[in-house]
Amino acid sequence: MKKIGLFLIGCLMCAGSALAQQVHITGVVTDANDGSPLIGVTVMVEGTTTATTTDYKGAYAINAKKGDVLAFTYVGKTRETVKIFAQKVVDVKMTDDTNTLDDVVVIGYGTMKKRDVTGSVSQVKGDNLIKGNPSLSVNSALQGKMAGVQVRQNDGAPGGGISIHVRGANSFSTDTQPLYVIDGLPYSGGSKAPDTGLSGTGSSSNPLANINPNDIESIEVLKDASSTAIYGSRGANGVVIITTKQGRSGKDNITFSSNFSFSKVAKKIDVLDPVTYARYINEQTLNSNPDGQLPYRGEWYYSFDTNNNMITSSGKYSPAPEDFLRPGTYTDEYGNTDIVGSTDWQDAIFQTGFTQEYNISIDGGNEKGGYLLSFNYTDQTGIIVGSGYKRYAVRSNLWRKMRDWLEVGLNTNYTNSVTNFVNSSTSGGDGVIYSALVFPPTYDATINTQEDNELNWLAANPYVYVREAFDEFRANNVYLSSYVEATLYKGLKLRENIGFSYSGNDRNMYYNRLTRQGYKPTNGTGGQGTSWSQGFTSETLLSYHKEFGDDHTIDAVAGITFEESHWKYNNMSAYDFPSDMTLMWDMSAGMKTYPLSSGRGKSRMQSNLARFNYSYKGKYMATVSYRADGSSVFVEGNKYAHFFSGAVAWRLSDEPWLKKLNVFDDLKLRLSYGQTGNQGIGTYATLPAMSVSSYPLGGTLTPGFAEQTWKGPINKDLKWETTDQFNAGLDISLAKGKVNFVIDYYYKRTNDLLQKVSIETNSGYTQMAVNSGHVTNEGLEISGTFHPFARKDFGWQIDANISFNRNKIGGLAGDQYGSNFINNVSNVFIQRNGCPIGTIVGFVEDGFYDNIAEVRADPQYANVSQADAEAMIGEIKYRDYTGDGAITDADKRVIGDTNPDFTYGLTNTLRYKNFTLSFFFQGTYGNDIVNANTIANNTSSSMTGIQNITREQYNTRWTAENAANARWPKPIEAGYKREWKFSDRYIEDGSYLRLKNISLGYTFFPKWKGIKSINVYASAQNLFTITGYSWYDPDVNAYGNDVTRQGVDLYSYPSSRVYSFGLKLTF
Repeated sequence: MKKIGLFLIGCLMCAGSALAQQVHITGVVTDANDGSPLIGVTVMVEGTTTATTTDYKGAYAINAKKGDVLAFTYVGKTRETVKIFAQKVVDVKMTDDTNTLDDVVVIGYGTMKKRDVTGSVSQVKGDNLIKGNPSLSVNSALQGKMAGVQVRQNDGAPGGGISIHVRGANSFSTDTQPLYVIDGLPYSGGSKAPDTGLSGTGSSSNPLANINPNDIESIEVLKDASSTAIYGSRGANGVVIITTKQGRSGKDNITFSSNFSFSKVAKKIDVLDPVTYARYINEQTLNSNPDGQLPYRGEWYYSFDTNNNMITSSGKYSPAPEDFLRPGTYTDEYGNTDIVGSTDWQDAIFQTGFTQEYNISIDGGNEKGGYLLSFNYTDQTGIIVGSGYKRYAVRSNLWRKMRDWLEVGLNTNYTNSVTNFVNSSTSGGDGVIYSALVFPPTYDATINTQEDNELNWLAANPYVYVREAFDEFRANNVYLSSYVEATLYKGLKLRENIGFSYSGNDRNMYYNRLTRQGYKPTNGTGGQGTSWSQGFTSETLLSYHKEFGDDHTIDAVAGITFEESHWKYNNMSAYDFPSDMTLMWDMSAGMKTYPLSSGRGKSRMQSNLARFNYSYKGKYMATVSYRADGSSVFVEGNKYAHFFSGAVAWRLSDEPWLKKLNVFDDLKLRLSYGQTGNQGIGTYATLPAMSVSSYPLGGTLTPGFAEQTWKGPINKDLKWETTDQFNAGLDISLAKGKVNFVIDYYYKRTNDLLQKVSIETNSGYTQMAVNSGHVTNEGLEISGTFHPFARKDFGWQIDANISFNRNKIGGLAGDQYGSNFINNVSNVFIQRNGCPIGTIVGFVEDGFYDNIAEVRADPQYANVSQADAEAMIGEIKYRDYTGDGAITDADKRVIGDTNPDFTYGLTNTLRYKNFTLSFFFQGTYGNDIVNANTIANNTSSSMTGIQNITREQYNTRWTAENAANARWPKPIEAGYKREWKFSDRYIEDGSYLRLKNISLGYTFFPKWKGIKSINVYASAQNLFTITGYSWYDPDVNAYGNDVTRQGVDLYSYPSSRVYSFGLKLTF
């Protein structure tokens, strides 16, 4: 009993001693310029997570121990530190500062101060990412924010796909998208819409839409090899590191934000109105058969019986073009009635979109641990009827110091999303955008539905389609990352990261009898597609940090990682349903089925890695790294690859001979070289595999297995694509941090491209996977941050970037072509030595045949009949470069390049007291777009047939009077002989300058109990675009991540102009 008493007394004495060491500190933080209080200053105990912020009076209160150091940080002010002895009141005056060299950036498997970085790393803070810019996805918010990072939207659909290239495309046969790392662990990419077995919609989903931008702390993009080589075989395309927010010590915080947006299509295509359209159709008839009957002639017509007697009750009215100025009911002398109506089909499918978004986050903690819980709900209605996107997201981030030497953490993210697609983009004749542009405007959708549906051979009825078609994609995503970190010795830490991800996807499609796909005799068609994928990651990392005196600092990390992924998919589709009532929910009702499809697979990768950093006085720095990757996707003997990198940096501004000039606050030279790899191929693309096949046995076909022939014979010498990259960079800071530049030059070469080549068919195969060719990217990146004014009441910050990249293919045995284009158009994108990926070839037009003499002067038509020769007047001439009198593939020339000469972004942020105004410009220059919207084929606008055309086509059509200014051939009736070729008429300049976002916000700090601050803002996106491009939007990429067909616009979902209003409350 006595021992117990002594033990309790000892515990009380220890507790009393501990409490005695705690000091309750209060104070006021003011601006050194005028003594006014600073609101929202972060006050933190260094080395801990204990923190608080100042209130509207600049006052704060915090607990600390003797010997602790308080750090005071505030945007635009110099960081201040105060060591605690016995004082209980600490008042601080903060001076202006625009130096960001002490900012911490996240790199592969660690963090580092910006001043110590030896590689090329760009950073965007999460708050700057979404400030006044209510973007629903992380990657779209990056557009124009970073030099060397090109972001392209596939189209403007809700939840639509995004493609990102870091320093150009390295390959034309493997994945060219960067590696995403979230909270330290690789992210597989989340949900992708599964195939249902029916024709595609042309719309794509955005896997990163699963991540709520409001949860982002920072985004770093690693660009050079010294930064990305630590990720080995997946670092060749760059690495995007996303760090999410976590709870901090101090009082519990509650933040609520909401955003409401209204959106309208940014631009409509000017197609012919009913009156002009009717005249155009009549002109076709006159050009093809001057004695023919006009389709729009302003008279009644009747049927006749077998005795050739007119049936007076059968009267139908053929309106004249001018009749569409007086729409309504027309009556003949026999009492027959007919309706003359019209439809603006773009108005029939477009609507005002509405988006509502709500976020709430709760965070807090102390020096022992912290938590953060966040919730997000987003509901976006698209600008096309029937399209939309809805998201529910929940995230928690927990960490706890179990002991002084042991810390654990768990980050959990769950997202449920629903996307409603509309058929657009590459689906051609089934696409609703295509239909709205070519469908005759002389039909009234509300009264001629049956007649409109009879035009299914031309296009789907747009009005009916967007209201009747069903295409829904549901996704459930879970992402978990956890860690245990133990401090084994001062500066020596052992960390274990465990990650798990799961994505379950379900897609359902149905086209009823009123749609083009389901019209009789198809009688409805439906499909279901499901898929799931899951991944597991384990990382064991040992890190060491040591400072030797004031001069030497070393940081080292070594680790072993293991990753395993599984996936599965299946789909079924059918048609000829007895009714449309059950849609695709009862697939057994379909009387006829399409072939079933399913698959299952897994892949593994094991890696060893190491990195060593050394700094001498912060003046001379060096980094070396190594990684060995082993992947299951390659054949035996080539499963492992090794990647090395090295970098050095020299802070010239610390040299006495330069410091005495008193010009540079910071001047650092960086040089790096390294290797990275790419294993972005299918799981079993290079491995031997069997498939079901029947063979004759005993006179009958017997089921069995045979080697898959479509992938070709197995190449045992197949190896990884490897990218070697050199980078030279210069970091410059002048005028006390008010002028800052980051300049990088790079050259990278990707060797041993993984691709399929044709082989002799007598081998039993048609193609084989080989390593062949190389791609180089060479470029210059310039980023600048400027602070013309930095005062308490007024601040102005300018962030600008510009990037130049030159891409070139080499090492190929001969010309190759990308995937087929659309319908009958092929061999458009060429892969040729000396040319970039995205080079376009085609015929070059040479005006029109304006008279019979020009027709006869062409050797092709010198001896044709007079009728055939006259028919060629008003037709397109193509240049005969070979001079052989015929237009053949030998006459094709390079006619375009979809790569921009440069991309750029410019952000201005103005602050006056509590007001903030920002505007962001972004654009590209020098890139071509393939405007495939007017390509002539069997389902497109070709100046022939009943499909509508643009007013520009009509106004610049060939006529005898307009021959000198003609850009399009004469209109002719369907079926009339005309030969179209893919030519330079479809290549347009895609350069543009866009006011991407402008926002005005106000923050006030009410004295109401419980509310720290209220921020309200209004913003507008895509307010205007300056471009010479003729279609909806120059920021388009219809084929998504297919780099061999980039820069194509093919009836893509248009972009919208968005007006937003938002509110943010902090409690």
